[in-house]
Amino acid sequence: MECRKVYVDVSLDISRDGFVRPRKLRYEDGTIYPIDRLLDIRRAASTKVGGVGIRYTVMIRGCERYLFDESGKWFVEAKVIP
Repeated sequence: MECRKVYVDVSLDISRDGFVRPRKLRYEDGTIYPIDRLLDIRRAASTKVGGVGIRYTVMIRGCERYLFDESGKWFVEAKVIP
């Protein structure tokens, strides 16, 4: 399946000790997706669209997704629909 890199706006909570927790994202069409649950945080590369940064594994609407922080620019791997 072909994917593309889509940069998104992300609303964050940042604790006083510096822990970053994404709360919701705004997709390129303006749709806002609340992040239901944070499952994992690690430094990783996107194998589907390229780029490297902090990868947040999140649950959105019951689906597991990757959200990447690439030095302050946030992106997701979006499926290309033919």
